Amino acid sequence: MWKTDLNVNSKNKASLKTLKEATEPFAIVRAENAFELCKEDLVPMCEEYDKRDMVGEEKTFQMLPRRFAISLLKIEGNAMFPEDNFTKSEKEILDCFVEKRYVKSAKVAGRTVYFDLDSKIRKYLISVLKQRA
Repeated sequence: MWKTDLNVNSKNKASLKTLKEATEPFAIVRAENAFELCKEDLVPMCEEYDKRDMVGEEKTFQMLPRRFAISLLKIEGNAMFPEDNFTKSEKEILDCFVEKRYVKSAKVAGRTVYFDLDSKIRKYLISVLKQRA
């Protein structure tokens, strides 16, 4: 089966799923827009948020489970969520989000905590989750 590679720089076209293949949680797929991917119980998250509005160009999306997308919305302001609250796959996604500055992290008492989800990402997740409610 296909394995998710979270490092954007090491992805090649052969390792990416196409839209017509069945998507799995945390899978990475290519499509022209997120609306094509709004199906099943997955939320498409564009790998490069600042390029998501370019028309006519295929973009890379990571398919997040709906439950994880909802838990991301809880990461608001200074409310801190320890890494123990997340699975290994979710922690990898969160660490990737930290690099992209979608969410902040800090070390508290030897554990990583996540807080302050970016407002643009929050609005995007809310709009996608509303469409599929």
